[in-house]
Amino acid sequence: MTETLERTLAPLMTIGGFCNLGIFEYPVGQLRSYISCLYALAKWSLLVYFVYYPIYVQNLLIYRKIYIDNFVPIATIILILISICRFKELKTCLHELAIVDHTLEVLGTPKEYHRLRNWIIRIIIGWIVFVFYQLMCNNFIYFFFYNIDIKFTLFVVGMYFMLLDIYPSNIIALSALISAAILGLVLYMCIHLLCKLFLLTLCVKIFTV
Repeated sequence: MTETLERTLAPLMTIGGFCNLGIFEYPVGQLRSYISCLYALAKWSLLVYFVYYPIYVQNLLIYRKIYIDNFVPIATIILILISICRFKELKTCLHELAIVDHTLEVLGTPKEYHRLRNWIIRIIIGWIVFVFYQLMCNNFIYFFFYNIDIKFTLFVVGMYFMLLDIYPSNIIALSALISAAILGLVLYMCIHLLCKLFLLTLCVKIFTV
């Protein structure tokens, strides 16, 4: 029961794990906290030292300006720390959702894991398309604004740096999608449970009158 629910959410949680929004599990149910923390520490240390800190210093010391985008990496790091610290609570929440789902199944509500999994796959595809759309738009704006000849090597390098630049905001977007998927699942179960309880209460009152 729990495995089925977790398996349905597995694609979203796996991508979240690689983006440091969760803890790796191998095998399923065995949390690899140390590996996840080391991975997050190594990746974000390199990103901050080589990418985001130089941009922040350049904007502050050279241009004497601080943009809102400079605070996005800080917000992302805070979000990642919260996500890792609260991941066990999330697993507990999923376990309780599985119990509620089993209760709904006993009351006659069919499980719709297949539909939920399809929606999650669509969410992931939409997120990936959005990321590449941002990359393409930013790249073309950059090349046309500065009137630079588009070459393959320069285009790939530009895509790489653009990806690093928008990476924190995409992590925040992915976190919002994961939260929306879980909250949507909770809302779906609550509505069905309330409907079943209402019908059950109504039947009891009718037959006891």
